[in-house]
Amino acid sequence: MKFTARQRRSGGIFARAVGVAVLATAGLASAGCGLGPGEDTGDASLVVTRDYGSKVFVDKPDVAVNESSNAMRILDQSSDLETAYGGEYVQSVDGVSGDSKAGRSFDWFFAVNGIVAERGSAQFPVSGGDKVWWDYRDWTDAMEVGGVVGSYPAPFSTGYDNRDWGVQVDCLGDQTACGMVTKQLEGDGVTLRDTGENMIVKVGLIDQVTDTPEGRRINKGPAASGVFARFAAPDVSAPEGMPANSAWHLIGLDVRGDDAQDYGPESGLVAAMRRADDPPVWLVTGGTEKAVQMAAAALNPADLERRYAAVVSDGQVSSLPLP
Repeated sequence: MKFTARQRRSGGIFARAVGVAVLATAGLASAGCGLGPGEDTGDASLVVTRDYGSKVFVDKPDVAVNESSNAMRILDQSSDLETAYGGEYVQSVDGVSGDSKAGRSFDWFFAVNGIVAERGSAQFPVSGGDKVWWDYRDWTDAMEVGGVVGSYPAPFSTGYDNRDWGVQVDCLGDQTACGMVTKQLEGDGVTLRDTGENMIVKVGLIDQVTDTPEGRRINKGPAASGVFARFAAPDVSAPEGMPANSAWHLIGLDVRGDDAQDYGPESGLVAAMRRADDPPVWLVTGGTEKAVQMAAAALNPADLERRYAAVVSDGQVSSLPLP
């Protein structure tokens, strides 16, 4: 099935999902089918933000959910919604509305367990343990964001939409960083297992990552990867008197996809990507082994919370994209 840009944005999370059938009568009626809300399934978490998580509107770690709960319904329970297009499009949350101005486009998008959903939010069930994140953002230069790191340890600890995905660590080089990632995952309740179709954490130097499909997508820009970073190759041909880049540099991008900060080779990156319906792939990388280890050390809920991607530089963890 093919989608127009508008239709794709009414599909799943941050990139394909602006919510379908928010308050539509048919959607609300069919959710319970006249049989009541169903059995309680525990607590989910709900985060509502804007501008790539930089401003928080709602942060509820214990939203009670039941068998009829979905990503749209729990947002409706916590916010004042306005819809458009017959109730099939989220126009406004607490007065913050989708808009186009100065050639830029802004809308609401959602993620479940940090992964793009393939269907509308009113059709996406939410169960106990799920993490739902709605974000209002400028999507002009990155409509397709396949995954985010800000719900860690999801999706590795929670799974996604009843998929039988395993979890594996793909070590591209430094064994120390790989061991750190493995230990951190297991300490956060993740079971490493091979089901033949796995969520993957790739750990290695930038020059090793650039040889992977994910590394190549990153260097094609956020429109291709959904990650606001790029890798600058070494340049030993600098003019006389100017320093030459002898190692790969991590470059942070702003929301327009432009270079915003050169973090150099001693900085690490933690980023999530997803193509189509495949399991997500995370990258833990940096220009040096020390940088990769710093990125591995940032693989924890406190450091990654509400970040699309994370850069580790000078002992600090920061969010990408940059303002």
